[in-house]
Amino acid sequence: MKVLQATDVDKFQNWTAIIYSLPGIGKTSMVKSLTGRTVVFSADGMYQVLSGLPNVVIIPMSSGDPNDELANLYRWLASNINEFDNIVFDNMTTFTRIWLNSLGKSTTSGMPEQRDYGVIARVLFDLIVSLKNLNKNLLIFAHEKTEEFTRVGGGVYTQFQPDIRNLNAIMGIVPLVGRLVITEDKDTKKKERIIVLQPTQHTRAKDQLIGNINTIGQMELLPLLQKQNKKEENAK
Repeated sequence: MKVLQATDVDKFQNWTAIIYSLPGIGKTSMVKSLTGRTVVFSADGMYQVLSGLPNVVIIPMSSGDPNDELANLYRWLASNINEFDNIVFDNMTTFTRIWLNSLGKSTTSGMPEQRDYGVIARVLFDLIVSLKNLNKNLLIFAHEKTEEFTRVGGGVYTQFQPDIRNLNAIMGIVPLVGRLVITEDKDTKKKERIIVLQPTQHTRAKDQLIGNINTIGQMELLPLLQKQNKKEENAK
């Protein structure tokens, strides 16, 4: 059993974050703002925007068995543990669909069986726990989905949230979950990409790291997390 003194805990060391949005908003481009050596596991093959980055290694997902892909990824990461600082999983929504589709190929209906949805929920949770245990910065991308909820007093509202199965359990082990959106200034009409970090009735989010800002620029979040990590390291 490991016992930690609270004064020795560095909350920014080896942080984990989930960023979600509609496809094509700019999640993968955020990798450009990371410092240090980065490994990107690309489930969707949309890594062209990272062309030319000298400190980024890309591992494209092949058309083989998704379980084998995860096993091979983890073995590679574990055997090259000293060669990188950041792990990026791009993205979890696409990986889930590929995983389920692969199982559907073996059924008479061409669709996954009901139990498969429970299995992938466990696989994703275990995957994140395993990646966190590598003690590196972990960035997970996902698409967004909407869910409708009924208020106790009547009426319905829509909430944006990550399109990730077993979401409640996964958000329980991830300290930062943000929604990437494009906003437009009413006066100048200038568009800006920002990340929403605080939860509202309409946005699923979570921030147990920074804690004092509602939104932050798309390319400002990751440098801030890494800057805070360096500050705490220098203070020791």
